[in-house]
Amino acid sequence: MRVLFPFVGDSIGGSHRSILELYTALKADGAITPIFVLHEIGPLSELFDSLNIKYKCIYVEHLAGDSPSLLKITFSIVVNFIKLSQFIRKNRIDIVHGNDLRINLTWSLPTRLSGSIYLWHQRSLMSPSVLWKISTVLANHFVTTSEYVHRSLPSNIPKSKKTLVLNPFNTEDSYERAKSRKWLNELYNIPKNTVLFGYIGRLVDWKNVDFLIECFAKYKNKSSLNLHLIIVGTGKSEYISTLEKLVHKLAIKNAVTFAGFNSEPSRVISAFDLMIAPSNQEPFGRTLVEAMIQKTPILAAKGGGHSEIIDNGVTGRLYNHHDTDDFIDQCSICLKNNRSEIEIVNQAKTIAFSQYSSHRHAKNIIQIYQKLLTI
Repeated sequence: MRVLFPFVGDSIGGSHRSILELYTALKADGAITPIFVLHEIGPLSELFDSLNIKYKCIYVEHLAGDSPSLLKITFSIVVNFIKLSQFIRKNRIDIVHGNDLRINLTWSLPTRLSGSIYLWHQRSLMSPSVLWKISTVLANHFVTTSEYVHRSLPSNIPKSKKTLVLNPFNTEDSYERAKSRKWLNELYNIPKNTVLFGYIGRLVDWKNVDFLIECFAKYKNKSSLNLHLIIVGTGKSEYISTLEKLVHKLAIKNAVTFAGFNSEPSRVISAFDLMIAPSNQEPFGRTLVEAMIQKTPILAAKGGGHSEIIDNGVTGRLYNHHDTDDFIDQCSICLKNNRSEIEIVNQAKTIAFSQYSSHRHAKNIIQIYQKLLTI
């Protein structure tokens, strides 16, 4: 079985890390040949090169979905159709597994009309627009990452064509906290003997990083602890500038570090005293599971995929979205480091091992592949 994974290549996110975990499992299985295609040379190609993962490049001028215009989406599909169809047939691709909206829109029709199978992996909420009802004819099957995402699929997609499969993680990839903290302190010049709050993820407005900064400032002003906040991730320069101005306005510049991109997210998370996930609209919440594996305490906004991953008071703590007082109260509880908080991180790691292993994920995905090929 030959399975193609096309990617744009202009970024590295949770979907890429999930597919790399799947790739490792598929290589070990041996019955499936995974093939990667990139449309751009950039961050993802650099990562693949560092991991000695082979890939092919197909350069296209316009990907469907680069613009929300239906006319431009249609034009992009038509323009790229022949090139992609020829690649599918020439390389005898059995299944194309898409993991990004632009990829799904660009590759699904050429795949189906070439006689191959298209698996549409939906990792974010799907728009409620009635136009998305057409997606049921573009893909043979849909995979979602959470109930929150699953419920957003168009109602005309039959139950037999959609499956919820939890994201995969390397549950064996754990770090020693003291060593990770020493490494992080030296890497970003973070003062020693601070209580380190951490955020890791994309810097976009719906992630509510601005709310996190405001809450951190208020908590720091009322707490006797020596607190420091590190923000790990990248985004548009305009938004990052807005966050930096907010830090300056709140007079906490010396207590906040903007770290930018880091290629070792689990190692970073293992150094946090408290990891905070402030978005209430997260489709899944990959960093939460990574923190569970590292036994790092978690404080997350209630809602979205967070509420599916975190059992409040059992595997982490949830606070009410945009409730500053509740945020501060929950921070105080998390930092007590008493027996109940220790039990929470231990229970979280046990749950992560049982539900999010790469082996379990690969087994579920392979079953879907096999089922699609026998239909």
